[in-house]
Amino acid sequence: MPNFEQKAQIVQLPKFLDERGNLSVLESEIQVPFKIRRCYWIYDVPGGELRGSHAFKRQHEMIIALSGSFDALIHDGKRDTRYSLSRSYYGLYLPPMHYRTLDNFSTNSLALVVSSTPYEEDDYIWERDEFCKLAAQNKTLPQPAPSKPAEPSAAQPDPAKLRAATIDDCELITLPRHSERSGSLTSLENSKDVPFDVKRIFYLYDIPGGENRGGHAHKACHQMLVAASGAFDVKVSDGKNEKVYRLDRPYYGLHVPPGVWAEELNFSSGSICLVLTSEHFDEADYWRDYAEFLHFKQEG
Repeated sequence: MPNFEQKAQIVQLPKFLDERGNLSVLESEIQVPFKIRRCYWIYDVPGGELRGSHAFKRQHEMIIALSGSFDALIHDGKRDTRYSLSRSYYGLYLPPMHYRTLDNFSTNSLALVVSSTPYEEDDYIWERDEFCKLAAQNKTLPQPAPSKPAEPSAAQPDPAKLRAATIDDCELITLPRHSERSGSLTSLENSKDVPFDVKRIFYLYDIPGGENRGGHAHKACHQMLVAASGAFDVKVSDGKNEKVYRLDRPYYGLHVPPGVWAEELNFSSGSICLVLTSEHFDEADYWRDYAEFLHFKQEG
């Protein structure tokens, strides 16, 4: 578990190597020292453009280069420090009162930002001079909740609802998209743009052509799948019927509820599958054998 201090710092995230493609993950109050309230991703940034250029009074955040590379120029009230982000298994943690600008975006860069608060306009400090004045006052920074092991899921699977779940319960959702000259941004907030509170985020990358991922169902966990880069298909099954969704835009999210089997396939080159979930990781929540899943669905 990372040891978080009240300063900007690079954090190494878990990386799980797999011949079918690699996976990195961050969980609320584990790899980030706060509860996840909002996340957004920045893409289609033209060369030479800047993003950010603001600080927060209360918000903590983690910034990750899911694809490509970019720099984060951070001013802590005393000095500037430049961080280069170019690996999807490293994140830059920023506590409140750190003025940051993102620049030097490479072609096809993709930035993921995970935040501790919902969007609040009055939390932003846009002007650097104003930030420096506030920072000079040496106000006590808000402290994040201490990191702690994930607790068992409070969600109790309802066998009847799980058996009744069908592919019609899956939903393709158009997420908020904000486009401007300096690039595009797609965001979501807990229980607003996604029908659950996000506790875990993971992403699949370096996926060789012809490989499939997923191939399981959950008993309690809801998922939102996004093609943050590239494109792929998601095949869902309820034991009786199947349906295939094509995800090829970073502002489309596929909600897959518990009791529905899902498999990702037909990945294009350079694809990144971003997955947001309602629960911390719990192996007991998975059906990984389709025959066992089918047997359960046919019981009763």
